[in-house]
Amino acid sequence: MCRLFSGRRSRRAAFTMIEALIVCVYIGIIALIVLPRMTGATRRARETNMRATLREIRNAVGSFQAETGLYPAQVADIVAATAPANGLDRNGNFVSIIPADFRGPYLRAPGGKLPKDATTGAADWKYTTTPPVGQVNSSNPLNSLEEGPYSLF
Repeated sequence: MCRLFSGRRSRRAAFTMIEALIVCVYIGIIALIVLPRMTGATRRARETNMRATLREIRNAVGSFQAETGLYPAQVADIVAATAPANGLDRNGNFVSIIPADFRGPYLRAPGGKLPKDATTGAADWKYTTTPPVGQVNSSNPLNSLEEGPYSLF
């Protein structure tokens, strides 16, 4: 009797092929549900980062304009430690900057370079030098998850 009992026990201790397949199907279903949500979360995080960076750059352009009376000739002028030669007026005309008015850099960034756009991975911001002067947007041509084109942020 002991032999029969121990024999049954060892046979039941292993998984059958059907049980293993069912577990694999469950894991596959869970992966199909979870992975797209994780991808969306990563994209949302990049969008949030891009918005925050864009807000900082826009504030720096506004500070540059408030102190010098001119817009930066290029967006990289907001991280410059010394006064650039020229700025832009409201109409997009080049005007000399008075060095005493410049109190930059207006945006402190690692290495003195513009921060990268999290959605493109590069510091390729779109900056308007014609009316309306001084607008900064993402150069990403794609659409966000919720609010339309990145270029309109």
